[in-house]
Amino acid sequence: MSPLRPSSGQAASTSSGQASATLSRALLLYGIVAEDAQLAAEPGMRLIKAATLAAIVRPGEPEISHEPAVVLAFGEQVMRIHQQTTLIPMRYGSVLADEYSVTQHLLDHEAHYRTRLAELADCEEMGIRLPLDSAADNAVTTSQISGHDYLLGRKRAYAVPEHIEQQATRLNNALTGLHRQHCAAISIFNGQRTYLLSYLVPRTELQAFRGKLNTLADSIADIGFISGPWPPYNFAS
Repeated sequence: MSPLRPSSGQAASTSSGQASATLSRALLLYGIVAEDAQLAAEPGMRLIKAATLAAIVRPGEPEISHEPAVVLAFGEQVMRIHQQTTLIPMRYGSVLADEYSVTQHLLDHEAHYRTRLAELADCEEMGIRLPLDSAADNAVTTSQISGHDYLLGRKRAYAVPEHIEQQATRLNNALTGLHRQHCAAISIFNGQRTYLLSYLVPRTELQAFRGKLNTLADSIADIGFISGPWPPYNFAS
């Protein structure tokens, strides 16, 4: 395959009188890579280089589409790039106005992105989703309750239950030494609240990581939903 063609990254910003033209040239960001990354060509994609970095972009539509097929195709393209080189992946809908804006963004954040690329090198993201009760199930009623108690009740409704925290700690301890970083956050998956445990796993440890999860699944009644490997979205910021 032919390599992805770089751009000079020297486009000038447009005036306010060219607002509609600027909008039509808005660039959808797929991710950030090292400027010397070798990537197979993808139709419509470009590399914009600045300093030691390069942004992978595609000219976007005036309005971002949220059609499932479009979002899925974006994710598949990010995965293909991730399989070729170390990538800081961008979430769908990350847009900058034009080539000049992309160049400035790379220059302004070069040190941060270089550090992040070093941390993500040769890694995959693995995830474990622990199911949570819905916030509505834990909601408090407002009748005959003080404002203070109401706020405490709302805080408890959206907090991670103690038994889920304990399960997360048990998993983290069992997986020690098999990942480079980990983080956790409440998120929605298929309409259900979950506690997502994300792990940045070196590819050299991926088989051992999966093997440990299989062992844990035999000893933990509800280990949750295991996913991955993925591009490291939750370690990109």
